[in-house]
Amino acid sequence: MGEKEALNAPTLDEVNTTGTLSDWRQRLRTVVVKRGIKLVCGTPDFVPTSAASDVSIISGGLRLGWLRALGLIGVSQFAATSGLGHRFVCHIGDLSEYPFYHPRAYEKELALCASWLKQTDAPVVYDLGANVGFISTHLAQMLAGEVAQIYAFEPVPATFAKLQTSVSRLGLQDVVRPVPFALGDNPRTVRMALSRRNSLVSHVIPDRSVGDADAAEIVSARVTTLDQFSSETGTQPALIKMDIEGSEAAALRGARHLLSRDDRPAILFEHNPVTLSEQGATTRALAELLSGYEFYYVDDLQNQTLPFGSRVADIGRINWICNMFAVARGDAAHAKWRAALALAQGQLGLAAAAGSSQSRG
Repeated sequence: MGEKEALNAPTLDEVNTTGTLSDWRQRLRTVVVKRGIKLVCGTPDFVPTSAASDVSIISGGLRLGWLRALGLIGVSQFAATSGLGHRFVCHIGDLSEYPFYHPRAYEKELALCASWLKQTDAPVVYDLGANVGFISTHLAQMLAGEVAQIYAFEPVPATFAKLQTSVSRLGLQDVVRPVPFALGDNPRTVRMALSRRNSLVSHVIPDRSVGDADAAEIVSARVTTLDQFSSETGTQPALIKMDIEGSEAAALRGARHLLSRDDRPAILFEHNPVTLSEQGATTRALAELLSGYEFYYVDDLQNQTLPFGSRVADIGRINWICNMFAVARGDAAHAKWRAALALAQGQLGLAAAAGSSQSRG
């Protein structure tokens, strides 16, 4: 995804010292952040510089340098406290480490999920695409006292091992249960493409593809369906979180029973039209699978394109990467959403969005 050019020192043209001091600082910040993104991700196009708009260049740079130094002496992981005040395990050498130098990482998603789940007795969560466990382990700590169960799905063997380490090192085995499966529309075995430095973009290779030219490694993974897992475990999720690089539609096709229930779960999902297309799906198809839901905007990589909590009437018109929260249609679910949103806004110090109950997109 994007060019693989080597890192070069910024030129005078890039910095462009003409204009006000504020303009110069902003241009310099943009250059520094772009170089940092390339250093971590290996591509300048994967993450826009606006994604780091709330990260201190000095403290973030120092923390990134500290991670690189630890990596050089052989340290692969350590426990730390996130900017949200909870413990997590930082795994060095992969983009999944970024909450260590981005203190507000996942802040809005976590606040909204926790606020929703606190309104449910003994809530069950399915975390699809759990990666090394940052979301799952944070939710477990934020829901302390709620008797929660969190099933963290991660199909890539090497990443699954890191997930297990995160859970055990934080002593959360009674709450977070790692599951070594991908989710799809039927049980089978698939091939998955892995990136060398970014486990966050591991994805299923479509059946029609011979391989993946950008993959550093290809592994096999087992697939189950949400309906099958729910039936076999006797669990009914209050929330499903999906960040599975374009396989969202396939996972939802395997959850037709769950999605047809009166008490169907809320769904936090990454909306990415590009990865959906790569998996042979469309945003329209995703919307049809979630026809019993209303959509609300959470956040994005562009410094909040739409207000937090605003309603999105047509997700087909959203052509950028963002996170959305899907809530079942109906008065009861809507009332629960309003309460969860108000609680999350209070925790985040945000004013109520003027369009939170209006159509967007």
